[in-house]
Amino acid sequence: MKRLKYSLFLGLGTSLFFTAYFYFKENIPSDVLLVIAVFMTIFMTLISYFKMFSHINNEEIAFLELKNIIYSGRANHYLNGIAVGGSLYITNNQLVFQTNIINFLQKHECIINIEDIIAVEFEKTLGIANNGILIRIKNDSKEQFVVTNREIWKNQIENRTKIKSSNSV
Repeated sequence: MKRLKYSLFLGLGTSLFFTAYFYFKENIPSDVLLVIAVFMTIFMTLISYFKMFSHINNEEIAFLELKNIIYSGRANHYLNGIAVGGSLYITNNQLVFQTNIINFLQKHECIINIEDIIAVEFEKTLGIANNGILIRIKNDSKEQFVVTNREIWKNQIENRTKIKSSNSV
């Protein structure tokens, strides 16, 4: 249902834009403008629905309702090499990333159990900016986040995990 709503919104917006353009710039009669507006709404809604959502599975993600949040803030999570915006939370026993509503194409949730974290390291984003943290997990995987105040994030995570990782980068 959300996909149809986003597509309809895009179709209506495009239709309004082109109808206003044709009305003010091209002096097209009103009856022709009405036909153009209806056609553009239907056409752009269908095109945007199939173009934007053709590669997305039908499974909707039910985000956790978080309780006992100890620390939180805006963050980006690297997913398949792309930074996806959202919020990062530390709870009593988990580190949780949830995408924001703007990222409806790459909507996801990353949950890391605190006891699975073996190291927290500083990273440079694109090798330049000192705003990244790298979380190393027991199963030899790692998750990378871009955060503000990465020292606070590192301390908060280390305080929960009772580990002291090296200050790298």
